[in-house]
Amino acid sequence: MEKLKSKKGGKALYIQIKEIYREKILNGELKHGDKIESEMEIQKKYGVSRITARQAILDLEKEGMVNRGRGRGTFVIWKPAIKEKLSEIRSFSHEMELHGRVPGTSSYTIDREQIAEKAAKIFGLDPQEEMYCFRRVRTADDVKLVYMVSYFPLDTDLPINDDDPASPAYEKFDVIGAAKPKRVEEEFSAEIPSDEVRTSLNIPKSLPVLARKRISFDAEDNIIEYSISYYRSDLYTYMNSTGRIIYQQ
Repeated sequence: MEKLKSKKGGKALYIQIKEIYREKILNGELKHGDKIESEMEIQKKYGVSRITARQAILDLEKEGMVNRGRGRGTFVIWKPAIKEKLSEIRSFSHEMELHGRVPGTSSYTIDREQIAEKAAKIFGLDPQEEMYCFRRVRTADDVKLVYMVSYFPLDTDLPINDDDPASPAYEKFDVIGAAKPKRVEEEFSAEIPSDEVRTSLNIPKSLPVLARKRISFDAEDNIIEYSISYYRSDLYTYMNSTGRIIYQQ
């Protein structure tokens, strides 16, 4: 059994317990659908209070690792990371369905707001101008997977007063924006999550996110959308293959 460290100034006991179970889930020792020990069992196993045991499980649940059911116990819901091919552009919903996951949206907002500096440069606008900003948290099997922030020009017909995220008006956003793009330019980077991203995805500061920045163009090569999607790095990866290899002499 793993021993907890009680050294002054070290990690809190509930964090240590959470990390023990998190590691077991990630390395496959605990698999999807497995039941983990109850709060009382964890309390006895590690010699901690019931409150400490409960907090460890609550944190695991917030991070999308387990699901607690009253009277049923706590079960592992985490699945291995989704691998998306860079050579193909699909909607989030389509991508999840191909991997046997159930796509969803846990929160969304559409507002007119002052344009972000990076978006202003991309669209060639003054930073004081407004654009539509569409924010969503997308889920896979009810686990928060990606936080999306998209900017659209004001002449885009967005359903800003629509309160139903499942209505047909929102279906078009499953494909990169209000109009289907003819081409996209993308940039990927690993980032430490901001407070906004951490809160949206319920992840710790220590978990990096994969930032996917995309510029979408229409048939006339006009920019129709700029978006940044923040993926949980422990649940999402990208893969690419090429038939051309150049060796440097």
